[in-house]
Amino acid sequence: AIFTCRSWCKYLHSVEYIGLVDEEEDTNSSNRIPLRKSKWTVGVKGLRFSWTANDTRIVRPNRIEWESTSGLKNIGSVEFVPSSSSSSADSSTTQMNLYFTFTAPRAVSSLFRRSNKIRKYTEDVLLMNMLTDFRDVVMDEDL
Repeated sequence: AIFTCRSWCKYLHSVEYIGLVDEEEDTNSSNRIPLRKSKWTVGVKGLRFSWTANDTRIVRPNRIEWESTSGLKNIGSVEFVPSSSSSSADSSTTQMNLYFTFTAPRAVSSLFRRSNKIRKYTEDVLLMNMLTDFRDVVMDEDL
């Protein structure tokens, strides 16, 4: 299945689930949740990057961890932490913590080293907008 993610991230072109992690590589087997392989494609400022990744651990409904196996090298996790909302006793919220580390291609990494403005733009504009849009989609769809 291929998912287009433009509604919450204009930089994420697609995510395609391409199978399950081989049993020998499955470090999550005691949890009985099958780990998936996926292909990701992103584009920023005319640059396009893609990678394949394996889920490395899933703890439903709170945590997903992954590591790339080809393409843009990255590793990360997303954690969903329930918390009580201060606005209403009946309402609850979920905090999403995203941990993402990647090895940028040489051309991009040299720009990051030379300019704190690019790093700040990436963190404050690209990532913050993406996470805010993702939150809005989840809330609108009542997911």
